[in-house]
Amino acid sequence: MTDQDNFIASLTKARTYGLDEFLEIIGEIAQQSSRKGALERKEKELVTLGMALTKDCSRCIGIHTKSASDLGATQQEITQVQKIALFLNASPAGSSPLWRSWQDSWRDFVMIHGPIDHFTRELIALGIALIRQNREHIFLHTQAALEHGASNNQVFEVLPLALLMDGAPAISQIPHLMEALENGPRKD
Repeated sequence: MTDQDNFIASLTKARTYGLDEFLEIIGEIAQQSSRKGALERKEKELVTLGMALTKDCSRCIGIHTKSASDLGATQQEITQVQKIALFLNASPAGSSPLWRSWQDSWRDFVMIHGPIDHFTRELIALGIALIRQNREHIFLHTQAALEHGASNNQVFEVLPLALLMDGAPAISQIPHLMEALENGPRKD
C-alpha cells in the first residue's frame, strides 16, 4: 500500500469518526509528514516554508525556516523559497489577460539555475496553490512537477503538508489534485 493509499484511507475513515478520532488521524498525518517518504524531510520543510510565507504566519515562518536550516537548507534555498512565494502572490487570476504571460514568466523562473531543483520548485508552488485554493495553479504546478521528473507520490506528499498548514480549506482541494494527477503531464 502506497503513502497515497494510506492517506486516502485515513481521510475516508475520518468521515465516519467524531472530532477526537479526526484529531488522532491528523496527528498521524503530522507524524507521517515529518518522516522521509517519497520526498526528503528537507524538501518537505521547504514546501511547508512556502506555505507559511504565503499565509504570512510569523511563527510558522520561523519554525519552518529553522527546521529547513537544521536539515541542511542553505540561505540561498530559503531565499529561493521566498522568491517562489512572491512570484505566486503576483499571479493574476486564470481568466485574466495576463495569465498566459504570467505562466510564461513562471516557466522561465523555474528553469533558471538555482539551489533548488525544478520539480521541488513546482512542489513548493503546488503547496502554495493548495492553501490558496487556486485550481489553475494546482493543475499548472502538478503538471509541471510531473514534467520535471516528480513522481505521483512526491506530488501527493504535498497534500498532508497543506492539510497541516491550512486544515479544512486544503481538504476541499483534493479533487483538483487528484484530477491533475490523473491527467498526467501536459502534452503542449
